[in-house]
Amino acid sequence: MIRLKDLFRLQRIHNLRLIAGQAGLDRAVRAAVLFEYDASRMMLNDFYRGDLVVTTLAYAREDESLVASSLLSLMKQGVAGLMVKTGYYDALPAAVTEAADREGVPLFLFDDTYIEEAILEVAELIRGQQHFPGYEKDLDELMGGNLSRDEIREKMRRIDPYGGESRIYALFAGSQLHSVSDRLSLLDGAVLRREKCVFMSWHQGLFILLHPLQGDGTDFGQIDSLLEEAGVAPEDVVIGAGERYALPEEAGGSLCEAVYAVRAALAKGVRRMSAGEMGLYAWLLPMSENAFIRSRCRKVMDRLREYDRRNKTNLEQTAQEYVRCGLEIAPTAKVLYQHPNTVRYRLGKIRRMMDIGEGESFELLLSLMIRLSDLLEHENR
Repeated sequence: MIRLKDLFRLQRIHNLRLIAGQAGLDRAVRAAVLFEYDASRMMLNDFYRGDLVVTTLAYAREDESLVASSLLSLMKQGVAGLMVKTGYYDALPAAVTEAADREGVPLFLFDDTYIEEAILEVAELIRGQQHFPGYEKDLDELMGGNLSRDEIREKMRRIDPYGGESRIYALFAGSQLHSVSDRLSLLDGAVLRREKCVFMSWHQGLFILLHPLQGDGTDFGQIDSLLEEAGVAPEDVVIGAGERYALPEEAGGSLCEAVYAVRAALAKGVRRMSAGEMGLYAWLLPMSENAFIRSRCRKVMDRLREYDRRNKTNLEQTAQEYVRCGLEIAPTAKVLYQHPNTVRYRLGKIRRMMDIGEGESFELLLSLMIRLSDLLEHENR
């Protein structure tokens, strides 16, 4: 069950706005239903208490008097609220808005969004696919790092009602995401208040903001206890933890740390990872988001592979083993069953194909390229 005020979470419904009936925003919504009947066959008794009725008013496009008569009848029927897509009518009669205010029936307008998509968005919210507050846009902006100090503080006041020292966890559950969300949404409110916990949906995963309990010195003890209480199996989720932070201005960095930590955990095939354990991934993952670096890496790797294909050589394998062997010639030669001079010759060839001059840090750049290529291929899979 949701309340009408929860509709403001729905960021994909364009310009959703309340024009009347504010007193009824706490009304419960049972279902979102379409009202597009032919005016001569309107069956208003098909709508029930708890319905959110969504319409374009297309049935009244040639008879404006039907707008007021039908919407007033629906209010008397006891529906929870009304959502009208603009187009046929960009404003509603005063009699309708006055009745909505008088009866406490929230009346919303929205623009451009297909009506089927609007109904689907509400239905998904009701079904529980979006159990948690829709702060996705706020989270993206916090992670983008372009907000002023006052903007950050304002967003964090809405997101985190508790304030103070916090830790943010990113959860990846793959195909189990909806199941995990379902279980977490059923946690008793007293548990959430005790743990000072905030759940947030974010793209294909979840953020959990926790206020560490006094004396909790472990990275994952509190979050694992919470998941266990919700009945979530440890093997169903991969978790990345950001570092603790005390100031709102540090929240964006902690969100990024949590996301990179969960991505690093997936790359390494482990279930838990904190930001301090990422090692080289702390540098590789931000680099992997840069379009120029991704393109450059793929072009060079494609060049090596094409050269190997045409000449039946092993430049790519040599580069990979050289990096895995700690950039040491002798161990690389041993693994490849090649003379060290052969490895040196191949590395020289790779250097030229990477367009790296003699005075530049070839070993460092080669290591970054190979590891970044591995990461990109892993995430693509």
